[in-house]
Amino acid sequence: MDTGNSGQRELSVDDLFQGTTFLPDTESSRFDVLLERVSRNRYTTFTVLYAELFRLFPDSPHLAVFFEQAVNLILLEPQEQHPIINDPVFQIWQGLTFRHTNLVLTEKSEETGELEKLLIGFPDMLARVKAKDTSRLIHDCPPVYRFDVDPLIAMAVPPSYKFPEDEATRKQLERDGHPVRFFSDIVSIALLRIEHTWPACHERFKKLVKAICYLPDGSFRSCSASRYTGVILLSSRDNSILDLEESLVHEATHQLLYYIVEMCPVIEEVASREASFTLPWSGQKRDLYGYFHAFYVYIALVKYLERVRSRSSEELQRAQNRLAFIMRGLIRALPDLQASGDFTPQGRQLLENLAKEVRALESKHAGLMTKTAPATVPERALDATA
Repeated sequence: MDTGNSGQRELSVDDLFQGTTFLPDTESSRFDVLLERVSRNRYTTFTVLYAELFRLFPDSPHLAVFFEQAVNLILLEPQEQHPIINDPVFQIWQGLTFRHTNLVLTEKSEETGELEKLLIGFPDMLARVKAKDTSRLIHDCPPVYRFDVDPLIAMAVPPSYKFPEDEATRKQLERDGHPVRFFSDIVSIALLRIEHTWPACHERFKKLVKAICYLPDGSFRSCSASRYTGVILLSSRDNSILDLEESLVHEATHQLLYYIVEMCPVIEEVASREASFTLPWSGQKRDLYGYFHAFYVYIALVKYLERVRSRSSEELQRAQNRLAFIMRGLIRALPDLQASGDFTPQGRQLLENLAKEVRALESKHAGLMTKTAPATVPERALDATA
């Protein structure tokens, strides 16, 4: 299968990482290749999963509908198939099914009940994915959910957030926050401002973020994790539209790094998971993977904030203060990351590409950092489970 560049040599993984950060100010072709390779890998995973399941359940009439619909999906044309396979709900189902299948294949479990339940539920899951409520799409805003989120997303999100199970609690929480439609309109306004400020960033957002969960009672400002890639969680803790813009850019950049890591790990598997690094922005503890995630995201935020123009003088000052605060943290974080020996070769290349960006940004904004006071905006807490 080629990537649409017929007649051209396909880039190796090492070549793909050369000279790029994959951020919106880099050439879009590398980003497009990244999306294509992740999509291809997900398709391959599904076909391999199908083959293993067929071997596990060779004569199972109660699973006949699964096998029939799975084959139909495998044979679909790419333009119809890719939106389904890359949907967050489908990916959560595939991840769960893969893990249960692997437990059986490696003889770590003889129980197949949960696995068979997932296969029996495949047609309903597929129908939900195909019937996404496109009427909610306003100004390219992805669907915004409250407690009507897909059950597989609700299952995957904890411990980031635990959806209440009883109706009384849900109704009480809905009364405490803004109506979903109102919040969706506010998100649409923020996305329009992102489009005006950095069009390429807005384009990336549309391709990376497939659903938003509005959770005003969440313990976070915003949140995401690789186990539910494509979905971002937002509370109501942003104090301004500019803060919401930052949250949206922040979480979209996490999604971008999830895609990069899904294509090729950036941290060695043997790396310590101990939270031994202190984030210079919040003072929170993170392991190397979490530290690198924060570093990557904050470079994107500096690149966004430096493009904020044509705003009120108060908002421009807030953007400058925030930019200077983030830059000071990036400068402190860079030697910590460069000293680590736990990056993969591709991760090291990406880090060095990012280091060049930080040095350029430091030089560009040196005057701003000396004349602005440290930002007083409370720093968000990254999801430690991301």
